[in-house]
Amino acid sequence: MHHRFQCESLVPYGFSVNSIQIAGGSVQIQLRPRSRSGVCPDCGQPSRRIQSRYIRRVADLPLGGRCVQLVIKVRRFWCGKVLCGRRIVCERFDDRALARYSRRTQRLETIVHHLG
Repeated sequence: MHHRFQCESLVPYGFSVNSIQIAGGSVQIQLRPRSRSGVCPDCGQPSRRIQSRYIRRVADLPLGGRCVQLVIKVRRFWCGKVLCGRRIVCERFDDRALARYSRRTQRLETIVHHLG
């Protein structure tokens, strides 16, 4: 039986693979979020108006004995609600995949926690 390798199985839920680069002892997977909008944590207003982008680098589980680094292009959105005190909203991801401010995916964090 012939099975095709799915690149999507390498990454946490909610992301799509842009590219994969293998260099020496490491694998770098460039991702983009699947969601089309961000949600303001203060008022709950969804927004599609992108203010800027930045790169976030996150460690993930090893692959074939190589270190894996996820490179995520994260977006910042404008909050469109007039009475909301927050103007710029950074994109958030599912806590099961990637917690706020974390440098490791949740699946790697779980393994590190159990080993420690």
